[in-house]
Amino acid sequence: MATVEEVRNYVGASISDTDFITTCLDTAVSLVEDYVGTSEVPNNVLDIAYTQVASELFHRRNAPNGIAQFASMDGTAMRVSRDPLTSTYPLLNRYVLGGV
Repeated sequence: MATVEEVRNYVGASISDTDFITTCLDTAVSLVEDYVGTSEVPNNVLDIAYTQVASELFHRRNAPNGIAQFASMDGTAMRVSRDPLTSTYPLLNRYVLGGV
């Protein structure tokens, strides 16, 4: 299973963020497990899903009201997905939905 250290490295966070990353990873595992249900998903795929969802949850704190601003010349803001599983659906659907 994905670890707090792996998620911290993935998001480029510092040691001081460990408690928040732990919360994000615990939540990510719950969300992914709920979505997957009783479907058989390889452990390496689950690890990627846990990490990606934890990353989405971690980065939301820097996106007040669902808006993230990146350093760009035009200062364009970008809306953050409301569903933290969005990036993992294509990865998990082949197992959860039987390849549909």
